[in-house]
Amino acid sequence: MAQPQNEQKKPQTPKTSRRKLDIWNKLAVCILSIFLVGCISVFFVLVNIINDPDGMRFSQDGLTTLSNSRLYDSSGNVFYELGDEIREDVTYSQIPQSVVDAFLSIEDSRFFDHNGFDLPRFLKSAMANLKSGSLAQGGSTLTMQMIDNAFTKNQEKKIETEQGPVTTVQKLKLKIQEIYLSLIAEQSINKEQIFEYYVNRIWFGSGNNTRGIQKAAQYFFNKDVSQLNLGEAAFLAGCINAPDTYNPLNNLNEANSTLDHLKAAQKRRNVTLELMMQHGYITEEEFNLASNQDLSFSLQYIEKTNEDPNQAYITQTLSEVMELTGQDPAIIPMDIYTALNQDAQKQADEICKGNIVQYPNDAFDVGFSMIENDTGEIIAVGPGRRYHSDSVKVDNSTDTKQPGSTMKPLLAYSSTFDILGWSTVHQVNDKKKDYWKNGSYAPANSDGKFNGKMSLQDALGVSKNTTAAQAMIDLVTAKGYDYWKDFCKKLGYNDDVAEGFNEQYSIGGSGMIATPVQQASAYSMLANGGKRVEAHRVRKVIRRSDKKEFETNAKTYELISEQAAWMMSVLLEKVVSGGYNNFNNILGGNYPVYAKSGTTDWQSEGALYKIPAGTSKDEWSVGYTNKYTIACWSGYTTEYIKQGYYVTLHDLNVATAFHISHYMLDYMQKYATYSAIEKPSGISDYKGGYIKDEFKSKGDTASENSDAQDACEAGGGGWDDETDTCTRPDDEERQACEADGGTWDSEAGTCTKEDTETNDAETTCTNNGGTWDGSACTYPTPEPEPEPTPTPDPSTPETTGYIWYDGRSLYNIFDRL
Repeated sequence: MAQPQNEQKKPQTPKTSRRKLDIWNKLAVCILSIFLVGCISVFFVLVNIINDPDGMRFSQDGLTTLSNSRLYDSSGNVFYELGDEIREDVTYSQIPQSVVDAFLSIEDSRFFDHNGFDLPRFLKSAMANLKSGSLAQGGSTLTMQMIDNAFTKNQEKKIETEQGPVTTVQKLKLKIQEIYLSLIAEQSINKEQIFEYYVNRIWFGSGNNTRGIQKAAQYFFNKDVSQLNLGEAAFLAGCINAPDTYNPLNNLNEANSTLDHLKAAQKRRNVTLELMMQHGYITEEEFNLASNQDLSFSLQYIEKTNEDPNQAYITQTLSEVMELTGQDPAIIPMDIYTALNQDAQKQADEICKGNIVQYPNDAFDVGFSMIENDTGEIIAVGPGRRYHSDSVKVDNSTDTKQPGSTMKPLLAYSSTFDILGWSTVHQVNDKKKDYWKNGSYAPANSDGKFNGKMSLQDALGVSKNTTAAQAMIDLVTAKGYDYWKDFCKKLGYNDDVAEGFNEQYSIGGSGMIATPVQQASAYSMLANGGKRVEAHRVRKVIRRSDKKEFETNAKTYELISEQAAWMMSVLLEKVVSGGYNNFNNILGGNYPVYAKSGTTDWQSEGALYKIPAGTSKDEWSVGYTNKYTIACWSGYTTEYIKQGYYVTLHDLNVATAFHISHYMLDYMQKYATYSAIEKPSGISDYKGGYIKDEFKSKGDTASENSDAQDACEAGGGGWDDETDTCTRPDDEERQACEADGGTWDSEAGTCTKEDTETNDAETTCTNNGGTWDGSACTYPTPEPEPEPTPTPDPSTPETTGYIWYDGRSLYNIFDRL
């Protein structure tokens, strides 16, 4: 029977099985998920970096090359304003196509195609950096370089100022911000404007703090940028990679350079030309013609004189401002308040021009600096006689030289009053000795004499090297080398110089070098109670955009006690007034002045320039009052040393440095009242001099001999340098005593032995029939035979006492007792 239709069995729907993901699909999903999470994370990181409140912000005003930072003198008057004399802008239409092509070839060949960030170029540089393990290649476009010059460099300096050296992470953050700002810049200004900003801002190695391609064209070729030929354009485009290295004029001014700058510049120019040919900007014929030209024939440098007497001070100040603020005042408008005394600076400039003091000849040069003692402010500088005209500026006031004997008060003597307990009447020993322990019996004295025991005042007055060396040795023994390395840093010398400290620094030898600014600053502590305020020119800086103020960060260093500083000054006043005929007397006037001179001698290295060994290389004068200190170097710069110039006796007798010091200290009386440095408490009178109270009870015991040689000589002995042994005067007597059978008493210095003469007398007495009473012999009286009475001789003295006859002679007993 058939079942009803609704009861018929429904066909079953086949069950579909869910497809499972295989392992590769799972892996792909994981990778994609990680990638998305990574992208999101990177996105948020990039957003945070870009929006960093302390990060860089794009501003078209920040790209402008016109800046008007203002410098104020100590009286609050504007004496300089940064402006057109720093750079001279040109428009894109004024720039020859060859210049554009040259820059694009060597810096950014896809400049007109990318949007500010060239990804292929960047990735290529990134791979190169991974291989080298550094960030040497940045893959920067011209736009990125423009941002780097306008914003990134200033941000790096800001970080260095506030936090210390820029880390790798910070560099990566800055690079990301730089890329972002480049993209914004491309949307804000056109390519031609970007190129203008770029070439008007960069430094090509031109002098006088100039920047931009127009000033570079004038500097190297004495022509307008629009007149540059192909080779000149290629040179300028190539040299920005290392402007100082590729400056062909540097061989004229860097006497000690081993690099041929002209050859390096031509090689770099040819690299640029080759790239221009590869990119199709020039033909092979044009390449061959331009690359084979001698660059020196194109150079048309014209020496230009900047008559601004403040120029050296300005340059030093701008450098100091960059260290203080981390920003370039030629880019960021600032009000800069300085310690410049324009009247004093004008006198310094007139001195350098030869209008005030006498110079031995036209080649002779100087460099000096004047500092206010209690503030550390540099009020004027003398950069040298050719500073205004030289193409590459060498500022002799900040150039390092060996300071010679001007180091003696600073290192060898001033600390002896604190550490060794010396008095101002301390006796030193000027003697021949191998002080440096190198077998050279160095140092010798400039006068070629060794005067033995002498006063510290005289040793300073005639500038003995030996006594300063021994004092330094004793100080190092007392405190160790680390103490004196730190002491040199506190005096204001460069860290690398301080780290090389050794005993020879006490006379300005070995690696001891200093600038006139550093020497003036170091000596200021003697007038400032043993404290040195770090030398500086800037009082404060106000950034005009946000009125942010940067105060000077000059530190104060305590070096010696107030008492030691005063005692040292007492002796240095005698160096001037003590009649030593050492040229320091030139500084004497109607006010107390304290001074020390210093010379440096040519050694064997002078033979390279046919300069006789032992002749003077230069001379220093450092003088100070209670208010100001001046340090002046005089001599010949490298340019003239290469021509065989050295300081002759005639040059020394002209005494230029001393007349400069005297003139400037005299001139500054109108700004200060000079008086003797006030004697502090804690000092006692001592044997016609002075000693610190803490050492008065035991006296100046430091004058006792401190080594075996001194001890030997103090006892009257003679020192044998070959055997390092002492021979005393009583050694021969001791040896003779012992050889004769006696016993030597070293304390009494006498010889004890048996009285053999007494025994011989007794034996002789008894053998001849006499009677010995322990001290004399008595003989029986024989019957006298009548003899004529002799006439006495009045010339013969009367003989009294007991006598005997021993068959040989007649003895007076009293004479033997």
